[in-house]
Amino acid sequence: MPIEGVNQIDKSNCTLYIIESLSEELKQIIRDQLQGIWSGFAMADSVPEYYSYKFTLQSFFERYTPKDSKTKKGMIGELLSHILLNHTDNNLTSLSILKNKEERSIKKGFDIIYCEIDCDKLWYSEVKSGRSESGKDSNTYNEILLNRAKKGINEMILERRNSLWESALIDVDLVIKENKGKLDLKQLLSKDSPMIKDEQKKNVILISILYHNIADCIDENNQVTFYDTTKSEDIFNDIKIISIQKSTYEAVADFLSDEALAS
Repeated sequence: MPIEGVNQIDKSNCTLYIIESLSEELKQIIRDQLQGIWSGFAMADSVPEYYSYKFTLQSFFERYTPKDSKTKKGMIGELLSHILLNHTDNNLTSLSILKNKEERSIKKGFDIIYCEIDCDKLWYSEVKSGRSESGKDSNTYNEILLNRAKKGINEMILERRNSLWESALIDVDLVIKENKGKLDLKQLLSKDSPMIKDEQKKNVILISILYHNIADCIDENNQVTFYDTTKSEDIFNDIKIISIQKSTYEAVADFLSDEALAS
């Protein structure tokens, strides 16, 4: 489903989103989804008075405001990842929340886990966000971010920490309603953990969030080249590449700040 102000370009196993403007449509999508993305859709629906839009904004800024700029870029990048992938017709259902369950900390573990529902296929994603401080062009710095995502998710998988799956199972309780197959999804996820499954070669989604003037736009063919190179390394089972380019992260933060003042 196209979003006003967002140019989406799809290639085989790769998607590029260019956010040309923070349009009213995109702002409304953020308003509609923020509680569910932040605290979990099942949780937000079960006690809507508590997990209100106002509460969610307050909770977000309690964590966001004291952070350094690197962490702020990452938080906005993960939010944009949730928003755009949730809104895309990709058969992926998110099993993760954005909020860290540790008070005022940043999210640890897998950034977002998705399930491809029609084939019970799990996808583990890593999101890396940033902008070049040394004048690198968009394609060069986007590849740096994708390489960071690849390295980060691979190291996490190789650690074989069951605590990562324990945290993910808690997220499923928060995100998925009982009548939407919560138990089946928890069983699917638990059976993919290193405690039960010896083979830990995973399906991964590598996500880069590039804050860079869109006049110098990422070339989707560079994404395909990165995909081909990564696929040939044979360290993952299957791979998707997602890149999101926006000129700044501050515009999203400023919008949320205005919303907090108005709510």
